Amino acid sequence: MPDGKPAGVRCAQLTQDHRCAIFGRPERPAVCASFRAMASMCGASREEALAILVELEARTRP
Repeated sequence: MPDGKPAGVRCAQLTQDHRCAIFGRPERPAVCASFRAMASMCGASREEALAILVELEARTRP
């Protein structure tokens, strides 16, 4: 996504099983490569992580 990924929009590189299709490849954006998961961002389960993500996207939506 050359102009960035807007809040609420699924990443174009996200596969059906929720993995990055370009993980480890040189074309992967720096912002993705530098991301470090933390408990405050990921929660204790996939469901909790998705709830946190929805909240963060709502807060940053223009």
